Amino acid sequence: MVNKKSKSADKTSDEGAVQETQISPKQFKRAYQWGVIKYIDKQGVLYRLVSASHDGETAIWSLNSGIRSFEIQDGYVDFHGFSGSIYRCNFQDQGFSQQMLITILGWRATELELGNDLDLMPFALFLKEWLAYKPRIV
Repeated sequence: MVNKKSKSADKTSDEGAVQETQISPKQFKRAYQWGVIKYIDKQGVLYRLVSASHDGETAIWSLNSGIRSFEIQDGYVDFHGFSGSIYRCNFQDQGFSQQMLITILGWRATELELGNDLDLMPFALFLKEWLAYKPRIV
């Protein structure tokens, strides 16, 4: 899940801080299922976005490089990643299929064996933690 050498080699990313700006639809990827993962290792905490886009037939899941910042607007949140990508997530679409939850539990089991931890967080809890603690900068 997390490449220990590169600290992340994900398909997606996000970056930003709580603010409102206008983003062109061509600049972001839309997610129809999503959630925030809190990754904890000896270096601290890293928040990452797990999201699914849709190619018309199947869900395509991705794990971003880490949340650098985000913007909340009109029922959605734009997550900005360390790689420069932006994911637009509708608040109503927060959540996962049963299959994806099982996959995330498998990731967690692997991380626990390595001495790390990984937790799926509701957005409200993520927002509270983000505002209370300075996130790790990769």
